[in-house]
Amino acid sequence: MSRSPVEPAAGAVLLEELFSSRVRAAVLCQLLPRPHLGFSLTELSRLLGLPISSLQHECYKLERLGVLTGRREGNAYRYRGNVESSLNGPLTALVVVAIGEEAALRATLDAVPGVHAAFLAGDVPQSGENGSVSLVVIGDVPLEELDALESRPAAVLNLPVSAIELAYYRPDDWRAKLQQANPFVMSILTGKRLDLVSNDGLIPANPL
Repeated sequence: MSRSPVEPAAGAVLLEELFSSRVRAAVLCQLLPRPHLGFSLTELSRLLGLPISSLQHECYKLERLGVLTGRREGNAYRYRGNVESSLNGPLTALVVVAIGEEAALRATLDAVPGVHAAFLAGDVPQSGENGSVSLVVIGDVPLEELDALESRPAAVLNLPVSAIELAYYRPDDWRAKLQQANPFVMSILTGKRLDLVSNDGLIPANPL
């Protein structure tokens, strides 16, 4: 039988700490779908329209709770979602409900170096179902980024990483397959699709 990691009374205090602040909620919605990105207080203030003093207080609390990690990078101290925390999965699921699945999926590819275009192709299996969906990425992406490109959408969708099949193309290869009307490329373009990173020159509106 699974056991709660904290006693009920302590759990109630933890929930109060997590959910008693609008600023804290805004920080979680910005950071948890983007674990690959770090944000300074100045950047969060600009993105969220909130004062640095309030953000500093809340980010400190979230770091103390283990929900965020922080480290100094150059002259800035940057915060990220802590993917190692046992709270990360449940809190990310709440954020996905709050901001919507599409917005959360697009956030997983925010500012990834070298991604020119990306989309999910096919029917996304529900949690617990068998099946897979293709994540099509076009660009010049560093090799060390490729594994993470699958894992972050899987976390948002509450699916195993194996349910995301990465199809990666360099731009010239992708254009060549479009010109050749490659059967696989045509099938993913004409089927159900959710654009995550759009580029009109690489993803035609009407591929036929």
